[in-house]
Amino acid sequence: MTIEELIDLQEAGARARVLGLKADENPYLAPHRMPTGDASALRDWLARHDAWEFGWEAEDASRDGRIADHFKELISTAKRRALDA
Repeated sequence: MTIEELIDLQEAGARARVLGLKADENPYLAPHRMPTGDASALRDWLARHDAWEFGWEAEDASRDGRIADHFKELISTAKRRALDA
């Protein structure tokens, strides 16, 4: 996936939140989008799913006035994962 595709998916997730869709309406949860086959297909699907979800969650957090807390939590989670690796 290119950086442009990643950004497009994040923007799509944010637009979905603006339009009132729920987080579980992520289009990558649709059965026809579920990965089949090798680990590469799974990684690509997961990256796309997560990019859309990130956009949705960021927009949701900004609406609740908790955007700073949202990103602090993301950074904290990333640091914990790095230490566990």
